[in-house]
Amino acid sequence: MSNFRIGVALLGLALGTVPLAAQAPALQPAALEIKYVRDSQEYQMLSRMVYRAATQAVVASAKALAPKSWVVVLDLDETALDNSPFQLERAAYGIPFSPDAFVSWSLRREAGAVPGVVEFIDAVRRSGGRVAWISNRAFAADQATRDNLAHLKLWNDEDRICLQEAAERTKRVRRTEVIGGKGACSWNAPMTPVAFIGDQMGDFPAADEGITAAGTQDSFGTINFILPNPMYGDWTSRVTRIR
Repeated sequence: MSNFRIGVALLGLALGTVPLAAQAPALQPAALEIKYVRDSQEYQMLSRMVYRAATQAVVASAKALAPKSWVVVLDLDETALDNSPFQLERAAYGIPFSPDAFVSWSLRREAGAVPGVVEFIDAVRRSGGRVAWISNRAFAADQATRDNLAHLKLWNDEDRICLQEAAERTKRVRRTEVIGGKGACSWNAPMTPVAFIGDQMGDFPAADEGITAAGTQDSFGTINFILPNPMYGDWTSRVTRIR
C-alpha cells in the first residue's frame, strides 16, 4: 500500500471520518502500533495499572522517610508525555523519525499526558516527595518541555528536569547527580530514590549503581515501574527469543 493511502487512512482514523468497513484493510502494522496507544482501552488500563502500583509503593515507602528527603525519577516521552500525535503525523506522510523533527515537535508543546501520570505525581507531592525528570530529549527543548509539563499540571518549580546536554551526560550520570546530591540535576543534598518510572530499559538503574534491588527482575513492581510502548524502542531492531 502506498504511503499516500496509508496517510489518508491514518488521518481519517484520527478524525473519525473513515467508515468501519474501510478501516480494516487500511491498517498496517506501524499504524496499529500508534492506534493501540491512542485508541485502545487496553493501553489506557495498562498505563493506569502501572501508575496505581507505583503510587501504592511510593506512599508506603514515604511513611518511613522525612518530607523532601526522597525522590521519584521519571522519564518523559511515553512515560509522562504522550507523543502519539507526532508518531501519527510522521506515519501519515511516510516520513521516518529524525532528531530534528522531534525537537520541532517538542517546541510545539502539544504532547498529552500518559494515562495515570497526573494522579501519580499528585500523590508523590502530597506524600512529601520530590520529582526528577530525566530524559534524552535535546536540551534545546528544555523550556518548551517545562511549559508542556506545566500545561498538563505535572510541573512544579521545585522539580529537576535533566535533558541530554551532551552525549557523555548519560541517564546514569544524571541519576547519580539526583541521588548523590551533587551536580546540575541535584537539590544539593542526597535523595533516597523510591521509584523509577520509564518505558525503556535504559530508564532504570543498573545493578552496579548502588541502589537497592536495582538491576534485578524483582525490582520491577517494587521500585521500578515500566510503561508499555509499542511504537518504538530498542526492541524494534533486536531479536530476544527464537520461539
